[in-house]
Order: sequence, then C-alpha cells, then structure tokens
Amino acid sequence: MKNPSFDLNTRTLDFENEKVTVNYVSSLCSDDLIAYLVEGITNHRGETLKDCLNNGDVKEEPDLEKAQYAMLTGCAVVGYRDTQYVLDTRRFPSRSVEEPETEKSVRGSKDGFNESMLTCAGLIRRRIRTIDLVMNKQTIGKNNPLDICLCYLNEKVDQNMLQTILERIKEIRNEDLVMSDRAVEEMILDQGYNPFPLVRYSERPDVVATHILHGHIAIICDTSSSVMMLPTTLFEILEHVEEHRQTPIIGTFIRLIRCSAVLISIYLVPLWILLTSNGDLDLVFLGQVLLVELAIELLRIATIHTPTSLSNAMGMIAAVLLGQFAIDLGIFSEEILLFCAIGDVGGFATPNYELSLTNKYLKIFLIIFSGLLGWIGFAIFHIILIGYLVSLKPLGTSYLYPLYPFDGKEMLNFIIRKPKRKKGS
Repeated sequence: MKNPSFDLNTRTLDFENEKVTVNYVSSLCSDDLIAYLVEGITNHRGETLKDCLNNGDVKEEPDLEKAQYAMLTGCAVVGYRDTQYVLDTRRFPSRSVEEPETEKSVRGSKDGFNESMLTCAGLIRRRIRTIDLVMNKQTIGKNNPLDICLCYLNEKVDQNMLQTILERIKEIRNEDLVMSDRAVEEMILDQGYNPFPLVRYSERPDVVATHILHGHIAIICDTSSSVMMLPTTLFEILEHVEEHRQTPIIGTFIRLIRCSAVLISIYLVPLWILLTSNGDLDLVFLGQVLLVELAIELLRIATIHTPTSLSNAMGMIAAVLLGQFAIDLGIFSEEILLFCAIGDVGGFATPNYELSLTNKYLKIFLIIFSGLLGWIGFAIFHIILIGYLVSLKPLGTSYLYPLYPFDGKEMLNFIIRKPKRKKGS
C-alpha cells in the first residue's frame, strides 16, 4: 500500500527518453535544492545523469533499504534504470544556536547546540581546527534508526575504550530511541538503577571541545541538543564553565563556594537533625522535615511543567502556603523552613542538573537514616554510599578519581584553578 503522507513526494522526469524518479520528504528538504536538482536533470546539464546531478554531495547507493533511510533523513533519492543516487538536500526545522538556559556564563561564547547533528558537529569543528578530529557517524536501532556521531581526537583517545563503545553501539537493536541521548547512555553504560550520572551532558560547544582536546569522547545524538561526554568522574561533573572564564583566584573562589554549596545541600538538614535531637527519636519532627523536603521537590516538579506566564503566580502561592501560613497554623516551625530552604538553595548551585537531583534524594534517605538511627544511621549510610561509589567504574574509569585512586596533583588541580602557562614553561 502506498504511503498517503502529504510530505512524501515523487517527481517523475524525462532524461533522454528514459524515466527518472526523484523521491524526497518535503518537510525535511530544502525547496531550493530540490528545484536545483530538477532543473539540472530537465535541462541535461551533463553527458550522463550523474553529471546532471549538480548538488554537492552525490552518492550511488545500491542498497534500497539504505537509500530509503537516507530519504527519511532529508536526502533526495534519484532512481534511474537500476541505480539509486542519494543527494544531500536536508533542511531540518531547528531553533537558533542561542546560549543554553542551564549553562549560562557571564563571559565567553553565547552559542549552544540545537537538535541538528550537523549543526552540533559544525560548532565543535569551529573550535577544534585539526585534521585529527574524527566525526564517526553511526546508525543504531532496528525499525526506527537513529543517527549518532562519536567525536574524538584520533591521537589522544583511548583506543581500547573507543572500541568498547563502538562494540556496544553495534549491539543496540532497540526501536524506542526517541529519547535519544538518555536511551543511548543507558544502553552503552548499562545504567540500570544507578542514580548517579555516568556521563556529563552539556549544550555548550566550548565545554565539549575542551573535553575532546583532553582525550575524551563526545557523542552527538540527532534530535537532541545535549551532547554527552565520556568517560567522566564525579569531580569533572562538579566543574562549571564560569570558573574558567574568570581570573584564576576568582575561579578558585567560585569553585570552592560551589562545592561548599553542594555539601550544604546534602548535609545541612541531616546534621541539624542529629545535633538537635540529642539521640532522641521524634517521629513528628522527622515527619515535618520530610514533608517540607517533599513539598519543595513537588514545587520544583510543578514549576518545570508550569507555563512561564503562570510560574510567578504559582511561586507566590507556594511562598504563602509554605511560609507564614504554615508557621501560624503550627504545621512547621521557622527552623525547619529555614534549614530546608538553605539546603535547597545549595542544590540549585550544583552545576550539573542530574547530580543535583541525585543529591536531593540522597539527602532524603540520609534524613531518614539519621532521624531513625541517629549517628549510627549516619555512619551506616556513608559506609554504603562510599562503598557503592568506589565500585562505580564506567568504561573502566574510577568514578571518584582523583580521590580514589588518590592522585594528589590532580586533586590539587581540581581544588585550585591554576593559571594557563605557555607550553614548556
């Protein structure tokens, strides 16, 4: 049965009294390039049909399935006799390359990735101008394929790790790859129920280019503006571009404040509970703390799904409900609201969104352990947590490096943002 979709088009042309078909998806193609293609064939702009195909990228494709897939990605497929020619006529609907909302910087570039893989690759190429940069395109999936691109420097990348990633990519046969970057991450790294981010996401070309120059691998997923970088460690995830856009002393100061805020977001409320309880179990008090934490998390989730025009009104309502009204009614005390609020502000200062969510739920479990078991529960929780983090080795890299295995020089480089030096000095 012929597909009745309105954007699937076929043009039948004549070339030396023989039929030529041009198949394309109009919603993914440039009208000008299609018109240019048709004009070249009808006016016989060459001795052979291939010479008349005057678009830049022309490739003969004997495999009909691959030709059909190319058409569904925005290419035009020209059929002549028993030969299929694939021409790049793509023009994807996409937004501009504005600065990403979650990774703003006062100084530096203001461009960011969008959902076009070609645009993302171009933004990286603009910053790494060496022939050693490899853009390795792969197609994964079964009935609903997805294009991804591995970006790396051939001389610096760990070849064993690269082969491991390529082998895992070739094993992907899933059909539900619409949530592209997250699905690819989970299948490459066998994420399972691990709550910690095993890759670092970024929508900033300068951040991704820096990681590639350090020998890492970046994976661009078509239809996603977030580029994943791997392997990564917990300490790399805690870095932010703003620290490198300021002077070394200010960058170091910002980093120390940011890391302190991350620790405050996890430990402030549990330690306050331990210091005020004096070893006594108060289920009412513990329930109030958990209720405030869950209420704040509910408000965060609601804010994400609230239209911008309504978010300010919702914020005012939330402030009233969780503020003076709750105190006047005796539901919460001022201290609970104060400490929970300070802890959540520290969570907002966490540079990585996925890590901030993980830390939020770690704090809730730590509150439960500390509230029920006191200092013993606090110690048990950390024994479990540290043991689990030590066991995490995505792609063979320790998740806690340079803390474990300990590397004093690299640890110092993380704590202090050193000035850039001339090579060899």
